[in-house]
Amino acid sequence: MSISPLLARSSRVLSRTSSRLISRYTPSSPSSSSSIRSLVTPTSSGSSSNGKSSSRKYLPYALIGIPASLLIMPTISAESPSDEDKPVKPLSSLEASSLSSLIRSYLVYTLICTPGLVDYSPTILHSFTHSFIPGLKGITEYIVRLTFFGQFVPGETVEECLPTMSNLHERGVGSMLNYSAEADLGASPAEEVDLEEQAREERLQEVFRALQKSGEFEKSLPERDRGATSFALKVTGLIDPPILTRASTTLLRCRPLTYSAQPISANSPPQVPYPGTPQSTDARIVARDPSMGDGKELLSLNGVLGSMGVLNTDEGLRKGDLEELSNLWGKLKKIGQAAKDNGIVLLVDAEYTWMQPALDAYTTLLSAEFNIPPPKGSEEFKSWRGPLIYGTYQSYLTRQPTHLIAALKHAEDNGYALGIKLVRGAYFDKERKKWKNEGREGADPIWPDKSATDSSYNGSLNTVISTLSTQLASKKPELALSVIFGTHNPDSCDLICDGLKQVGLATELPDGRLQLREDVQGKVGVAQLYGMKDDLTDKMAAKFVFDGRPIAIKYIAYGKLAEVMPFLGRRAIENKSLMSGDQGAAAERRRVGSEIWRRMF
Repeated sequence: MSISPLLARSSRVLSRTSSRLISRYTPSSPSSSSSIRSLVTPTSSGSSSNGKSSSRKYLPYALIGIPASLLIMPTISAESPSDEDKPVKPLSSLEASSLSSLIRSYLVYTLICTPGLVDYSPTILHSFTHSFIPGLKGITEYIVRLTFFGQFVPGETVEECLPTMSNLHERGVGSMLNYSAEADLGASPAEEVDLEEQAREERLQEVFRALQKSGEFEKSLPERDRGATSFALKVTGLIDPPILTRASTTLLRCRPLTYSAQPISANSPPQVPYPGTPQSTDARIVARDPSMGDGKELLSLNGVLGSMGVLNTDEGLRKGDLEELSNLWGKLKKIGQAAKDNGIVLLVDAEYTWMQPALDAYTTLLSAEFNIPPPKGSEEFKSWRGPLIYGTYQSYLTRQPTHLIAALKHAEDNGYALGIKLVRGAYFDKERKKWKNEGREGADPIWPDKSATDSSYNGSLNTVISTLSTQLASKKPELALSVIFGTHNPDSCDLICDGLKQVGLATELPDGRLQLREDVQGKVGVAQLYGMKDDLTDKMAAKFVFDGRPIAIKYIAYGKLAEVMPFLGRRAIENKSLMSGDQGAAAERRRVGSEIWRRMF
């Protein structure tokens, strides 16, 4: 945008000041590449032994830089290459970013590097936005909008996200939308019930609206490029979460159990550790219809299940819960149908283990409803692209290996294609604290360290790729799974590429790129969060020949600023492990700082 000479001069002065601050903490020659690291990495902590000195080191520059950036950001225009210098290949994320957005990113990552700030961010945000001090809420929201919100959230509505989605698509990157609004924690107890009920209805309507707008975006693309847009659904936003917790406790008490690590029979998988794995009989609790009776017998179930982490004091279903659960199932079926009508893949997000059994049950029911291929020879079969519903599989849970095997077998036995979003997981601290504080039997449900979690993730990765190869070579290739690998780990991305080559699902071309086999196209994706690890997203986009269905995907959160702020604070804590260590925020800050240095000097 045009600016006055005086303002331009001020911006240049501030820009030089910022660059000096940046250069002080930016390497003079960034590393262009690195050798492959060990696939089993050591445990990384959220802070180093010199955390206090690091805090003093970064915080003054962050506090100085923020006011400067607030003046610079609204005035500096995007620095796009001229038509004469425009390269043939798409711009990388750094090349496509304006100088103002790069400065914002640098400041955000510097703040994230400040020890303790991430842990207290939800409390700080809530205190400032609900303060009695006049103007503090407005100032806080203004700063958050220009920093963290601008970094991790591209818009308040789907429409505001569309330009970002279009730009990503032009660079060979798909979009996974997520409506990230959360309830206002500042409401009084008397208002909470009505406000939350209203909020749940608004979230439901927003899901339908988002699916429709996403479908319109898909239809605007060339036909060969369609099918790469997806929507991540947070089921806990559609029902009172304690109901899911009570339903999960009852599900665990109802499911058949064995205390042996061996299979019940030759055709059944071994017992799956807490929180278990879904069963076909789960529908009588989470999707009960009148033909099943009133279910009163389910309300009186009690007892301890040590192997499943259930205490006698854990509350089961209350009167009225079955009706609420049945209503939720009705809503989920409508959402599934809307996703199908609009050609949008629907991914069910995972939650805490104490409500995961109910979420697993709903995911399985949705999969059995919408992931069954049309009859061969039909017009619908010609356009069949694989599963519509994806479940989220958290590798940091000790149940992951056996849970994944059980899910694959259930899909095979029931004639549907399994959709998989494979992630490491984010709820470490709360899971461990709850298990310990409540005195549950045995070890908590999380692997003991990061190395074990990495091994679980990589093992599941290999299982998924080898199973996909086997299924595509079978007599029913239409039942082959589809997968989105959610990872910020470069080594895991290398494993994905190597695995696809090893089983013949991809061929390496002379220029080093990978060409997916035709029947694999659209069945494999690799996702990172929007605003994080853009270099890894660029790497995966460039690694594969673009066939219209992007391999690289960005998870895009959106929502109004006031609604999304609780999400931003909570997400910062959940992803603290992602932002620490050699590949975390410090690496992101160095990468962005090097680009700022290159442009200025």
